[in-house]
Amino acid sequence: MNDRILIVSSGTVHPPLGGRIHLRKLIREHTGGSVKEIRGLKGLSRRNLSRFSAMILYYHHRDDALPPEDLAAFNAFVDSGGGVLAIHSATASYKKTPAYFDVLGGRFTGHGPVEFFRLSPVSSSSGSVNPFTTVPEFEVTDELYLHENSEDITVHMETVYQGEKKPMVWTKTRGEGRVCYIGPGHRSKTMKQARMGQLILIGLDWTRKL
Repeated sequence: MNDRILIVSSGTVHPPLGGRIHLRKLIREHTGGSVKEIRGLKGLSRRNLSRFSAMILYYHHRDDALPPEDLAAFNAFVDSGGGVLAIHSATASYKKTPAYFDVLGGRFTGHGPVEFFRLSPVSSSSGSVNPFTTVPEFEVTDELYLHENSEDITVHMETVYQGEKKPMVWTKTRGEGRVCYIGPGHRSKTMKQARMGQLILIGLDWTRKL
């Protein structure tokens, strides 16, 4: 695997086009321009994924089913050491393919209106260096996604919703690969916030084991 990045992204409103353009620019600047963009995971089995060190998922394919051969290619990419950074509505996509959520570590269950909420870092109990804790607490006005999470995730940032702590940024490992999810991303303004940009780049580098 080399160090190219595959951005898997589509949408004009959800995700917003302005947010997608900003994401592409951010990643190109961070990686030196070694980026390719496609619209979805369908057809993934026909691509040479060994050319990429990580893929970024920023789309909303709603009730689509992911063909078995493309799910297998996605699984194989991660299991063999590929990184996956999923943003916002990636966890609300391919709902007819439950195994897709096993990779991401969470399945979208609902959200309220666009609202103000705060993302706060979670202290690491292991004593190891956690790059996500370098991002200070910050506020967004966005969709607050709620999830049904698997037990193998590590939560790095959380918010309080109706008196309960909810994970907003988490990571997990699968095979030789790493997966990171970042919850906000409904609005272009959110994607352009400096703290959000920090999270995206930290998440991407963590999945690439940098």
